[in-house]
Amino acid sequence: MNKQLPILTAIAILAIGLGVWLSQPPSKGKFEANILFEDLQRLANQVNSVEIKNAQGVLYSVKKTGDRWLATFDPEQPAYPISQTKLADFVETMMSVKLVEAKTSKPQNYVRLGLQPIDIEDSLASLVTLKMDNKSWQVLVGNKVTKSDGHYILKMHDSQSWRTDKNINLPIDKFSWLKQPILPYQAQDISSVSRVDSPDWQIVRPASGDFELMNMPKDKELEYDRILNSIVGSLTSLDFEQLLIVDEDVTQSLKVLTQLEVSTEDKHVFQVVVSELNDKHLINFSSDGHSEYWQQWYYQISNFSAQQLIRTLNDFL
Repeated sequence: MNKQLPILTAIAILAIGLGVWLSQPPSKGKFEANILFEDLQRLANQVNSVEIKNAQGVLYSVKKTGDRWLATFDPEQPAYPISQTKLADFVETMMSVKLVEAKTSKPQNYVRLGLQPIDIEDSLASLVTLKMDNKSWQVLVGNKVTKSDGHYILKMHDSQSWRTDKNINLPIDKFSWLKQPILPYQAQDISSVSRVDSPDWQIVRPASGDFELMNMPKDKELEYDRILNSIVGSLTSLDFEQLLIVDEDVTQSLKVLTQLEVSTEDKHVFQVVVSELNDKHLINFSSDGHSEYWQQWYYQISNFSAQQLIRTLNDFL
């Protein structure tokens, strides 16, 4: 019994000491996660420009004009509305992302983290710049962490690289964060759709209910209920893959697949042309007396989307 007393006493003292140590506040030398940009959250509502560049050039460039955020491409091309949801999510991430682990500070090792400067041809990094009138924030974003959330980043004018606590999602290409779908209309905003090339047909929405086919052949019926609604839904939910400026020479090479005329409930009438060029499907919109942003471009769309709009009368019956 007496031999066990020193051992029990030592265990008790060790337990008390461990409890005291655990109850102590962290030492000043202990690393604590820090916000990437400590002042961005306070000033985020003043940000009026966001740019993302990589080794290939400018991937994404948007500016706030009045109440609208617009993406800019070449100077001679019109600006295009963006997805404000995707931009808001991105800015929110940049406001709250934390630095949780210090990595290399040796430039020769940056390549392992995908943090080579973007002026190097095979760099995998993206340079993110957020600006307000008299201030900017910049960070180089490298590879995603492989076994957990987070990216490797490098703040400008700082040789210390870091791992972040969350992913910094960037656009895949210059089109992926633009406003989708193409048209600013919902299906309920459309009053009629007509195919005006041959063979032609017209569907009209009555005062209430589903679309109806005008001049329905007496010995036919619709293939299924609401089939006419489907082409309207395909049109108003249409997304694009790329924006294109097509010159007159290219226009002459387009193979027109269908021409539609669409009327809206607010009496706006516009034309829709689906074309084919080198196995790619394009769509463009036009109207008399109007010049909306979506009428200034040709859009590359998927083959599936194009087929939904190339309907003959027999497809409905």
